[in-house]
Amino acid sequence: MAAPPPSYPAALKPEIGPDGLARDSPVIAYTEKVILEEQLQLKKYIQENYSKIRDVEKELESLTLEMKLTAGPKKAALEHLRKKIEISTEKIRLAKVKEEHAKKTWEVAAQVVKDEEDAKQKLCDDLNHLVQESAASQYARLEELKKRLESLNPIRDSVNVSVSE
Repeated sequence: MAAPPPSYPAALKPEIGPDGLARDSPVIAYTEKVILEEQLQLKKYIQENYSKIRDVEKELESLTLEMKLTAGPKKAALEHLRKKIEISTEKIRLAKVKEEHAKKTWEVAAQVVKDEEDAKQKLCDDLNHLVQESAASQYARLEELKKRLESLNPIRDSVNVSVSE
C-alpha cells in the first residue's frame, strides 16, 4: 500500500494568498495578517476621529456664525457703555469743580466770620478798656474831691470807704 501523503503542522502548511499564489513562509503570512488587522483598526480609528473632527468643524462654523451675528450688537452695546462712562466721568469732574468752588466760598465765609469775631472782640476789649479808664478817672476825681472836702473841713475825718471796721 501506498503511504499517505505526509501531514504538515498547521504552522508549516503553505498558505494561499489573496492573489491565489502560495506564500513562501508562514511567518510572512502571519506578518501580513497582523498588518491587515492593524490597517483595519487604523481605518476604523481614522473614520471615528474624522467624524469627531467634522463635528468640531460644524461647531466651529456655528460659533463663527453666531459671533458674526452678535458682533454688531455687542459692539454697539460696548460703545454705548463707553459713552455712558465718559458722561459719568464728566459729571464727576464738574461736581468736583463745584465742590472745590464751594470749599473756597466756605473758606472765604469762614474767614469773614473769623475777621468779624476778631473785630467784635477788639471793640469789646476797647470798650472794656475805656470803661476801666473812665472808672479810674472817676475814682481819681472822687479822690480829688474828697481831698478838697477834707481840706475845707479839717476837723472832721472823712470815712475811709475802702476800709471797713
